[in-house]
Amino acid sequence: MLKKNLLMLAAAAFLAARAAVTPVSPADGAVVKLLTEEQRQIMAIPTYAERLAVLKADHDKPHDDRTYGKDRANKWRISSPLVLRWRTTAGEKGPWKVVIGTKPDLSDAKAYWLEPSHVSSRKDGEAMRHKWTVPRPNLLLDQTYYWKVWSDIKCKEYSCGSTLKGPCKCGKAKKAHESPVASFKTDAQPPRWIAIEGRVGNIRDLGGWKTRDGRRVKQGLVFRGQGLNDNSTNGDAKGRNRLMVEDVDFFVNTLGVKTDLDLRSGRELADMKESPLGPGVKLIHRPSSAYDGIFKKSLDWLSSGGMKTMAENFRVFCDEKNYPIYFHCIGGADRTGSLAYVLNGVLGVDKHDLETDWEATFYPSLPELEKGYNGPSYWRREQYFDEGFAKYGNADTPWNKRIELYLLDCGVTPEEIEKFRSIMLE
Repeated sequence: MLKKNLLMLAAAAFLAARAAVTPVSPADGAVVKLLTEEQRQIMAIPTYAERLAVLKADHDKPHDDRTYGKDRANKWRISSPLVLRWRTTAGEKGPWKVVIGTKPDLSDAKAYWLEPSHVSSRKDGEAMRHKWTVPRPNLLLDQTYYWKVWSDIKCKEYSCGSTLKGPCKCGKAKKAHESPVASFKTDAQPPRWIAIEGRVGNIRDLGGWKTRDGRRVKQGLVFRGQGLNDNSTNGDAKGRNRLMVEDVDFFVNTLGVKTDLDLRSGRELADMKESPLGPGVKLIHRPSSAYDGIFKKSLDWLSSGGMKTMAENFRVFCDEKNYPIYFHCIGGADRTGSLAYVLNGVLGVDKHDLETDWEATFYPSLPELEKGYNGPSYWRREQYFDEGFAKYGNADTPWNKRIELYLLDCGVTPEEIEKFRSIMLE
């Protein structure tokens, strides 16, 4: 068996050496980091006070207020770009077909058809080197991917209408060259950011985090983010849709979302009766609270039900028929962040990771550094989590156990907690 494998590897290497199209990078199992270096560095700092000090030093440097918010979106709430490079030796200049998938035979691969203008190319001796940045790849964490490149079947008779999707109709095509299959692996550092075409940001997978008992939260089951449409401007008519047609297809057919859990108030939704993702996605509208509001038992305009609502929201995640689930408020920060903190907390995610995942919405700033901030407020204060959950258990009670005790106090049963864990932990 070993001899056979060595022969196969040797044959693959020989073919690669002769190939007119050859993958350059990432290849040979290289590890691709999905978080930007700025994100990795700040999330590795152990305490909130230290992270705040580092961000304050950066915040106090001279900067253009007009671009600071854009800088946040471009460097902090996105994945690092996936850049593919390949080499050609037979004069190919495109068009190209590139496929990327998780199976070695590429049977599940997504295909991209690229015109020469989409690809950066340069001469390198007798060869050409080509570079292309994949738009919104939305890769899984800790996953091996495979990719390859074809040169286009380019017809001399352009009027025949041939494309890479089908054979040359005029019979006068240049021969297409096909590269060997290359592979790479994504690293395992959460969060897994999701990008779409429309005006919805701060989208990330709830999964990928390690738990204190050595398990991992499953990816691809729960997603959090901003509202899929704007808030109502008058409380009577629903707000404008933020999604492009291709975004709806991505949420429904790629992510497979079946439930849209909307945490906004009735005034924010107004007359909306259907998810922006369409009638096939169940809309659950439940006005919810954030921070200290999730610890309140009384009904008021701030808590929106508080602990009772938390229990009702939690039960959405105890029913397998609801998955995959997308939950959100309008900005994906406060109400969404509070529910995400509880969900991953009861699954066993470490307190440091719960904090940095909440903070990731605000990097490269934090609420204390924002203009107009003058002390504790109801919104945007993770210290409320510290104060609220500290009331459960005692000094020796692990943080995740405190969150479990809180949910039990909300009215959630031990069986429901175990059901949620059975669904979400691998």
